[in-house]
Amino acid sequence: MKPRCLALFLAVLGTGAPVALAQTAPAPPPLKLPPGIRVRVWTYSLPGERIEGTLRSADSGAVRLVPKSDQPLLAEEMTLPAADVTRMDVALGKKRHWWQGAVIGAALGLAMAFTDDVDPVLCEVNENVLCSRGEALAVYGLTSTALGAGIGALIKTDRWTPVALDTLGPPVRETRAPLSVKLTFRF
Repeated sequence: MKPRCLALFLAVLGTGAPVALAQTAPAPPPLKLPPGIRVRVWTYSLPGERIEGTLRSADSGAVRLVPKSDQPLLAEEMTLPAADVTRMDVALGKKRHWWQGAVIGAALGLAMAFTDDVDPVLCEVNENVLCSRGEALAVYGLTSTALGAGIGALIKTDRWTPVALDTLGPPVRETRAPLSVKLTFRF
């Protein structure tokens, strides 16, 4: 070790750095997920299956959601104990795949350009025949790249992110409405 690095290292050790390293990080604040977001949940009781639906609430006691079904008007709320949940993902939105479509389109266009016949003599008489390989590469490559990007932009998939289950907040107490009595007198 160089003398300056050794001196700096000893100076850091002497200033109380070990005390700072021994301290633990504070616990993260409880996570409050907004109701109405789409979630995917995996449980111990249903291994290998996931439940996808709309979140009602999530805390350290339970995860409540309305499962996605074919008949959304008849869907009922499902309550899963938090101890049974092994993994939970939250939907961030939709992602379009235009660049993957553009790459696939470019590859197909280049393959078509190399397999197409080019004829510099016949191209002067017939407009459907390309004059050079470079022209074929430009026409097929650019056309199929644009077409592939357009098709890829129409294809959308969900973007998901996992949620750390240990950061869910404390159980929410259900508040009950106070008892009320209504009297009606008629004369």
